[in-house]
Amino acid sequence: MTAASPLVLRGRGDAVLRFTGAAVTLGRTDGEHHIPLAAIEGVYAEGRSVEIELVAPVEAEPVVYRVEDVSEAAATAFADAVEAALPDQVAEVDGSTLVTHRPPVAPAPRDHRTKLLVAGIAVPVLALDVFLGVAGRLEYALTFWLAFVVTAVGVLLAGDMGRDLYRMWRLPRHGITVTAESWHKAYGSWVYRYRDTTGVLHTYKTRSVLASKELSYDPRDPKVVIHHEDAPARCGMALIALLGCGMAGGGLFGIGWLVLEALKG
Repeated sequence: MTAASPLVLRGRGDAVLRFTGAAVTLGRTDGEHHIPLAAIEGVYAEGRSVEIELVAPVEAEPVVYRVEDVSEAAATAFADAVEAALPDQVAEVDGSTLVTHRPPVAPAPRDHRTKLLVAGIAVPVLALDVFLGVAGRLEYALTFWLAFVVTAVGVLLAGDMGRDLYRMWRLPRHGITVTAESWHKAYGSWVYRYRDTTGVLHTYKTRSVLASKELSYDPRDPKVVIHHEDAPARCGMALIALLGCGMAGGGLFGIGWLVLEALKG
């Protein structure tokens, strides 16, 4: 087994075992455990579970890592691959002292500004719709929602594309560029992993497979990250941003026209 063809086992409780040929990593809710081969006494597949037993001093209870609810066939293949890569002679060490642990990334605190922003938009929008229906006509109130949706979609397109274009320009020049590791695919998105300069692990999702796995992140906030795109892709993003601006402008014009018509009575 080589580092280019890692074996991956996904088990209960988001536990993930990986073997790349040089070591085994175990990702759990408590963080990531890096287990070198020299620390492993043996790997045992038992049905839909895998146990990794560490080397232990004489008469000491060995440390065991267990992952359950995995594919039975994959568990057997994983155990066989690791066993085949273990050194012929087991070193007389305490395997647990060779295991390194990285804590999980702390979840970002909930930001109540999002709720306030939604409320700040929803209240005046509903009030304006009621005004158009009362001061104008019913069709004004219905047409308002069409114009509002066009405006909202335009703002989202322009905002998302404009933000990404700005990051593509700024972060490669003023940020830190790293090589990301392809992790897995989830809900139609490809997930990549990268570590910042402090060793903290982060993830990055994208809808397409990255041709280049280089990511650039903001050193002040490593979660702000972007992948590199070529010139044609950036031109396409710029066109989408311009389309979004046009949609937003057209929707706002339509809302303004409805308001003027309602005021005329």
